[in-house]
Amino acid sequence: MGTVSIIVPVYNVSEYLDRCLESLAGQTYRNIEIIVVDDGSTDDSGAKCDTWALKDKRIKVIHQPNKGLSGARNTGLDASQGEYILFVDGDDYVGPEYVAKLHESATEHKSDIAICNYSFVNEAGIEISNDNYSCYTSDSVLDGTDALLLFENKSYRTFFDVVWNKLFRRELFDGVRFPEGVSVVEDITVMPVLYHKAERVSVIPDRLYYYVYREESLSHAKRSQQEDLDIRIPMMEDRMVHYLEWGIKEISLLHITHMYSMYRRRIGDYNDRLHELQKEFRKIYFKGNYSKDIGFSRRIKFALGAVSLRLYDRIVALR
Repeated sequence: MGTVSIIVPVYNVSEYLDRCLESLAGQTYRNIEIIVVDDGSTDDSGAKCDTWALKDKRIKVIHQPNKGLSGARNTGLDASQGEYILFVDGDDYVGPEYVAKLHESATEHKSDIAICNYSFVNEAGIEISNDNYSCYTSDSVLDGTDALLLFENKSYRTFFDVVWNKLFRRELFDGVRFPEGVSVVEDITVMPVLYHKAERVSVIPDRLYYYVYREESLSHAKRSQQEDLDIRIPMMEDRMVHYLEWGIKEISLLHITHMYSMYRRRIGDYNDRLHELQKEFRKIYFKGNYSKDIGFSRRIKFALGAVSLRLYDRIVALR
């Protein structure tokens, strides 16, 4: 059984940390190392980490000055020794078979990434719903392009975006690290690269991860639509560079439609960029073949986009 490294970034989550680490120490899959990165906590989170390390020799604690979530994850990656990598945030927790079932899926299907379902819960562990988060319930095996298409599909926001419900073969992170200095949605900068490097991605429907919604947490800080666009659009531009380099026609086209929609909703004069996106869309649309059978509906939408992305955006927004 291959060793699984579980990377746990911790910053001022003392109230939730025992529940998190207890859920990891109690995994039915025993061949694990738990790398806890205390990212400059100012509460007693660091002391709790050290206490847990004394109780379980599989727990390794690293204390560092605050570098943010990305910096903590990168530190964990650099210290990890496992054949596989998992990420669990310090205020969340997992079911007892979280590692076992993901590892079983990865080995059975020879997948580079294995993904599980999750529950969205409040601080008391009671499941709650949130319309912004959708789960993909199909038990399936995909290739990297399929996964990228689902990543770009707005219907599955979060499920394919984040790193915390996924097991990764460690080689995927060769030359890949999280962007330090980015305080939110940092997952979406690395996931497309990891999907592109993956030959196979397996999905299981089991709800194994418990994502704790905390009102005061950074990821749920109240942001206006414009603030959100200011954060996401530069990331979308960076991702576009990758997609054009990879030359996957359907993904590039789908991504441009999302970028066009975002620029239309961003305050300011972006007419030049909108015209550039329209030209780029038509150039890609009329060149080369799709790598996948994308279906009749999407082909019609792409044909509409080649005529007018503005019209495409209006029609899709009405659905």
